[in-house]
Amino acid sequence: MFNIHIASVFGFCKGVEASIETAGKVLDHAGGRPVYSIGSLVHNSRVVDSLSSRGLKIISSPQGYEPGIAVIRAHGITRQLEKEFTDNGFTLVDGTCRIVAANHRICSKSINPVLYFGLKGHAETLSTISCCNTVCHVIENREDLDDIDPECFYEVVMQTTFSSSKAEEFKSAMNEKGIRARFHNSICVASIRRRDSVRRLCGICDTVIVVGDRQSANAKELYNIVISSGLRGYMVSDSSQLRDEMYSGRDIGVCAGASVCPAAVQELVAVLEEKGGIKAANS
Repeated sequence: MFNIHIASVFGFCKGVEASIETAGKVLDHAGGRPVYSIGSLVHNSRVVDSLSSRGLKIISSPQGYEPGIAVIRAHGITRQLEKEFTDNGFTLVDGTCRIVAANHRICSKSINPVLYFGLKGHAETLSTISCCNTVCHVIENREDLDDIDPECFYEVVMQTTFSSSKAEEFKSAMNEKGIRARFHNSICVASIRRRDSVRRLCGICDTVIVVGDRQSANAKELYNIVISSGLRGYMVSDSSQLRDEMYSGRDIGVCAGASVCPAAVQELVAVLEEKGGIKAANS
């Protein structure tokens, strides 16, 4: 017997929800034209498979494909890739998250050099820094600030799923180094709420199961919070990956990344109940 505690916040964030809705509408009104997504629309195989069954193809470049309608996912795409698609006769439908798009506008209008707090090589990072018309430095670790010139004034933009604690650490480091900047706090509120809900789970659980894709930055951050709290933490994509040791404790927490549909969480909880778990009164 064990208790199941479900995070107070889970399910699609608005950006992911909007992207999926956009792709669905395009498929409904494509009029026979091929429909693509530029990169995987979301880090969720269930959603991707469902859209693929309706005709959505995932591509990374226009080369070798019949021109059609290409949906830009929530992370956005680089300016260069956007030009490649339009030059090759594709019609682009923009599913970029509104917060990511706001970061794009800040970068494109800035006359100051930009410091981007984010993960190097991440799709959102690449799309955002491609909009910069000035020098841009990606700051993923504190050491990345060592070569920043304190004589300049910077605009600071943040990846929407970046760690809030790391962002605060970087701000303190910049103050110590005398680096002056204007901060645009673009960490998604949905990400912050999910992290806060996981911290609450960590206060009452001995184990937390994170439902999410290992490629998802926001799901990995939830997992990192669990591990840094000293608890046993596991990451699974769905209930089929559950193992006995994952629910061998007394109080099991369940949370999910922003690309996970509510049904996947509910299915996992149902399996835990079959294994002897009882949902806590507040779940």
